[in-house]
Amino acid sequence: MCEVKAITQATFDAVVQENIDDFDMEPNEALEDTIKQFLSQGISLGMIIKEVGMNAEHEVITLTKSLEKYKSTHLDSTEKDALKKALSSLTEKFQSDLAKRYQASKVADAHVVLFQLCKLNADDLDLLNDCMQTLSALVNGQPDLVSKEATAFFLSIIKDSSTEEIALLVLKIIKFSCLKHEQNRVNFVKEDGIAIVLSTAEKFKDRPQVVKEGCGVLRSLTLDDDVRVQFGKAHDHTKLIVTEHKGMERLFDFMREHASDPALSSELCLTMSKLMVRSEFCQQLVDMGGLDVILGMIDKHLERQNLVRHCITLIKSISGNDDVKVAVVKSGGAELLIQVLGKHNSNAQICESCLAAITTLSLRNPSHCDVIMAKNTAPLMVQAMKLHSEHAGVQKQACMAIRNLVARTRQHSTAFIENGADELIRKARLMHKEELEDESKAALRDLEVHVELKERWKGENVGITY
Repeated sequence: MCEVKAITQATFDAVVQENIDDFDMEPNEALEDTIKQFLSQGISLGMIIKEVGMNAEHEVITLTKSLEKYKSTHLDSTEKDALKKALSSLTEKFQSDLAKRYQASKVADAHVVLFQLCKLNADDLDLLNDCMQTLSALVNGQPDLVSKEATAFFLSIIKDSSTEEIALLVLKIIKFSCLKHEQNRVNFVKEDGIAIVLSTAEKFKDRPQVVKEGCGVLRSLTLDDDVRVQFGKAHDHTKLIVTEHKGMERLFDFMREHASDPALSSELCLTMSKLMVRSEFCQQLVDMGGLDVILGMIDKHLERQNLVRHCITLIKSISGNDDVKVAVVKSGGAELLIQVLGKHNSNAQICESCLAAITTLSLRNPSHCDVIMAKNTAPLMVQAMKLHSEHAGVQKQACMAIRNLVARTRQHSTAFIENGADELIRKARLMHKEELEDESKAALRDLEVHVELKERWKGENVGITY
């Protein structure tokens, strides 16, 4: 692994100023030359503010430092107006550039000051809203900035919150703090955060945006995305949501209530799909009537690509249970998947989701393969491969689906070969060798066409060492 070279903001600014002073460059010219100079040396500038600082300091740093003078519980109206103006300006700057967020925290402890302002103004909902808005913008992509104390504080705020705005901001801050940060997730769960988030969503059940943000928080707990931790607790957290907090039933209530809202239904389906980590959870959702609701949403909102994709992802997730898989096909789910694949063939993400679901439904079940292939599926799958030849995900899922559809029902190979699937698989293997080497070989092998299979080791000319 090559080491990433980095410099400080001060070093970058000094070189810009040197270009201005020593080479009589205009500020913008000096800035461009400095950027080129460092990039040519292989230095990463991702966290560097690429602007010419005024009076040797960038405006975002100056603004952050100015917040110190407002750390009081006795601000007059003039001071409050000035604070609100500074916060508004900072929010805009933080939202525009991760480098500004990073430098504001590193150089001026922006996260510390903003958290202190939140605590000082906890009883002033108007100011608290502004402080949290700025903090939310700051911690986006910087979960390390949210402390255990901050998590506990914001959870206490949301428990007593009577406004949608405060609830939304708390949920955003918590979501950002949990993404790619295992310890923050652990802290959140220990503070009974799951129960608080679900109760908040129910409290504001008529406010789709709050429910949506609550879903985002729950999904963040199901991730294992912190590279600093060898083993995360994603599975444990998911089980807690479903078993201890009845999260599946509570989310399903939202799904039924908001079935006519495509945007919120999409979030709920995506969240529900992350909870299907055990076979009994899949069966439980079907027993509650979940399959009928999911298929109904696809049928009703067939034009809504995002919702359709997330519904199909959920179908794929629950079909990991063999009994549910049978129920999906009996309910017409396979035919609906093929209809979606034909209608949204130009959308790579939907094609990938459909092919993944077909792969699951056809696994070790010849009768399902017959149902799927009876709907003229081969040309649609081949067309998806042609349209999205550069999309590795589509090609991989297509290879897996083809393999499952012909492995135990060889008669279906003809339909794929006649439509040129074997040639497309070979092309995909060359284009995306690292991503689908094994999948492409398996598909070609089960299509019974030529495929070069290398024996990695034959056990010859080497004795056994005891």
